[in-house]
Amino acid sequence: MTLPIILTRLISSTPLITRLSSTLITLQTTSRTYSTFSKPLSLSPHRSIFLLLISSPIIYLTTTFARLLYQYPTTDIDRSHPVYKSKDDARFKQLYGHWFTSRVPYKSLSPQVKDATVHRKTPIEVWTSALFCTPTLGLEAIGIGILTGNGFKTGDRGEEKVYVGQELAHGVFNVTSVEESSEILSESKDGVEGRLLGRAIVSYDLPDYPTHLWEVLAKYGAPWRHISGGRHCFEVIEEEGGKEKGEVLVRFGCVIDMERVNRLDREKGEDGKGMPAVYVWLHEVYARWLVDGAVRRLRREV
Repeated sequence: MTLPIILTRLISSTPLITRLSSTLITLQTTSRTYSTFSKPLSLSPHRSIFLLLISSPIIYLTTTFARLLYQYPTTDIDRSHPVYKSKDDARFKQLYGHWFTSRVPYKSLSPQVKDATVHRKTPIEVWTSALFCTPTLGLEAIGIGILTGNGFKTGDRGEEKVYVGQELAHGVFNVTSVEESSEILSESKDGVEGRLLGRAIVSYDLPDYPTHLWEVLAKYGAPWRHISGGRHCFEVIEEEGGKEKGEVLVRFGCVIDMERVNRLDREKGEDGKGMPAVYVWLHEVYARWLVDGAVRRLRREV
């Protein structure tokens, strides 16, 4: 116990330590007289309220974006996947494809139906309708209903069943494929190891006027063009050992179609122009937000 005390006294008695301590004492006494920060920073009540109002949403958005990016990383999928098949591959190209995966309890995809006359939804139907029934897409569907003259209604969102030819959200989204499957997926090709239990593909086409406007701008030098439509893919995947854990993977993919050639400048051929990088990033964030809402909805229903 005495050795540390002796060492401390020896070190403190050295000339260097003595000089440093005297310098610190001098600085401390002078700072009391000449300190720049002696007067505390004061804000008026109006500025305090303004800073509070703008800082709260900034903090919320920043933390939410960071969480979504961490929780739902993008997966690479081979271009042979059926969602990359457009209605006219000679006319359209797929510059952007985003895939997001999460785990949910298998029970949340297997609803119990007591009435034999009511359709029992399959896991892929439950996953598809869960995303379309999120509050965000519900507001979007109401907006579409107002613009199309259908009032404050969301339209069909697959609450009862999902089938080929179905028109969701007042016909904006069209179900082109719903299938049960036992296909084996590989990580090198499909981005994940497991057995595919079901897949649904939903397509959409945007109105022509925004695409046409961007084609005009691109013809006269703008570096960007707009999308024409795209497809969403929903998948339910069983990992090895997933049954024992009672969990399955749900995956959401979105692929965007863009015309290969500017319709107003066909003689130049493909110009290589795409969407602005910020637009693509916002599209990814929005897709992650929807997936997060659907996954939370399924987990609450267990």
